[in-house]
Amino acid sequence: MNLIILRKTSLILTVLLISSLMFFSCTSGRKNDRSTGKTNEILVITNSKADWEGKVGRVIKDYFEQALPGLPQPEPMFRLFNVADQDFNKLFKVMHNILIIDINPNFAEPIVETRADYWSEPQRLIKITAPDFETFSRVFEEHKTAFLKAFNDLEIKRTNVQFQMAKSVSIANKVHKKFGFKIDMPGGFAVGAEDENFMWLRQSMHKVKQDVELGIFIYVEPYADTNAFVPEYILARRDSLTSQHIPGPSAGSYMIISRGFVEPSFVVKDDFVTGYAVETRGLWMVENDFMGGAFISYTFTGPEFERLITIDGYVYNPSDLKRNFIRQMEAIFHTINFQP
Repeated sequence: MNLIILRKTSLILTVLLISSLMFFSCTSGRKNDRSTGKTNEILVITNSKADWEGKVGRVIKDYFEQALPGLPQPEPMFRLFNVADQDFNKLFKVMHNILIIDINPNFAEPIVETRADYWSEPQRLIKITAPDFETFSRVFEEHKTAFLKAFNDLEIKRTNVQFQMAKSVSIANKVHKKFGFKIDMPGGFAVGAEDENFMWLRQSMHKVKQDVELGIFIYVEPYADTNAFVPEYILARRDSLTSQHIPGPSAGSYMIISRGFVEPSFVVKDDFVTGYAVETRGLWMVENDFMGGAFISYTFTGPEFERLITIDGYVYNPSDLKRNFIRQMEAIFHTINFQP
């Protein structure tokens, strides 16, 4: 079992380190085009193709192409593609995630710059200028966590902009009435089951090879103490509810957590939209049947600190990739809002 703790203070320190170099966010002062590019994609600009195929590219690939936790097949956090500086033209400047690496001996000190919505919108642009490879490698290592967060935040923002075009007001109102928080729900979800403290939302998509199902369930209980955030308690609580409320396709089958192939991972998030939360990623399976997939959940307290709330999203997409669907769940959950 993997327990990773990311404290808010460490994130702030990382951001402040970037600020000490040259961290700013602004627009280009003109109306921007809508950004382009596939989900979870980063355009990397280097001085030459040789840089991308050599040491500079390896540093970037080793970090951004590492496997996203909690998936049954290895899928990279981001898809990277490269353009040499001389070929970086207007066509590429509207990409939504852009990382520019400039190894320039005319600079004595490294500079890190980041801009929002500079050539298109939404967009995150990060540029690292360094006098040599060794300095670039050091700066990238020092600030890579903040770079990842910046690109992840942009992916969430971009996904939710797309959801705004076809969101389900009726489902969002049901959630608000039952649990007391607002959430932007995309269209296509319907209530699968509910009781006083539980709601299951599901969406089926028909494809030629195999249907896809997305599911979200929300459950609450009285909050007693911080033991509610212990990983084993989170897993046991999930299994108890899914075995009761989420049936499989055959008699006597039900959803549980799969622990034999990929162990669940846990990250403490001090910067979640509700404040403190524990993010859980892992695999699920159906007991007494042959179904499974990936899930992501967030466990947090309500603003009154009297309720423990978990919102959980799962994907059933057999024999195909799950990353983008899990990313969509993550984006939905980041719209939670307890404001009236």
